[in-house]
Amino acid sequence: MIYEYAIEPELVVAWGKDRADYRYFYEQFGLGTPRMMGEFPKFKNWRKQFKRAVVGADETNELPRITALFNLLKESLVCREGCDYDGTLSWLENSEAENARQEFQAILALTNPRNHTKVLPPTKVEISPLWRIEKQAYCPRQASEMAQLLAVLLSNCSEVHFIDPYFGPDNAKWRRPLKAFLDVIASNRTCRPEIKNIVYHTSGEEDKADFAYFRQICEDQLRPRIPAGIRLVLQRWRQRGGGEKLHERFVLTDLGGVKVGPGLDDGSQGENFEAMLLERNLYEKQWNDYVDKPAFDRAEDPIEIVGTKGN
Repeated sequence: MIYEYAIEPELVVAWGKDRADYRYFYEQFGLGTPRMMGEFPKFKNWRKQFKRAVVGADETNELPRITALFNLLKESLVCREGCDYDGTLSWLENSEAENARQEFQAILALTNPRNHTKVLPPTKVEISPLWRIEKQAYCPRQASEMAQLLAVLLSNCSEVHFIDPYFGPDNAKWRRPLKAFLDVIASNRTCRPEIKNIVYHTSGEEDKADFAYFRQICEDQLRPRIPAGIRLVLQRWRQRGGGEKLHERFVLTDLGGVKVGPGLDDGSQGENFEAMLLERNLYEKQWNDYVDKPAFDRAEDPIEIVGTKGN
């Protein structure tokens, strides 16, 4: 639900020079939207091309808009590893070659001289299905379909937090989706850096399983189902007096997040799993509540499990 676009530096400058384009595209990228800029080429090199394109822009009217777009796009880049960039070729030629190695959702450029199916010049953007993507989606509430629905988000991110207060590792209906999510993460990292953190947040209230039992079940039931080398951290929380209630379910990443329902467990035939993209204010609140400045009290120390499946 969060997609990667290659964006030509000169195009960003053109957006900033046009007031209407600026207003439109500023709302289409960044946290809380389904679109992110792919880091191609490496950001320091993209920035050099961008700075060359900015030369001559009107400092009073155009430059503030161009700068705002630049700051928005660099805020949450989709990282790429192992990219080749030939300085004798244009940015667009290099992007087309990179797309052959690992596809972008689309390549946004001023022109499309070779009629590449993934390249969207300005006149084609708003009418293309590569641009018109959904912020909400649903699928059968089955582990494989749930993982496929979130696959783009899980494949592009560098950090992910699963949040479901009702998670029970002793029940297969919880283990199956988690296994499917982790399999997607492990198998779709062709050009991505190693994922830094995978954390599952759940409830450790007094009516839940005691810590010793919870730890043992996680060790016994999760370790052999987690892809070899993948590190999963499980953290249980308790409601703080006068604080937030542990209830809603989310999948949060460094690129954005989704609210999911009914939960991160799979269900019976005929049931659906829903995912809704969090807008910036709600995403930042949930990230703050669970990651940066937790709004809950730790029930106990986190559990760390390194997978062995495939060894």
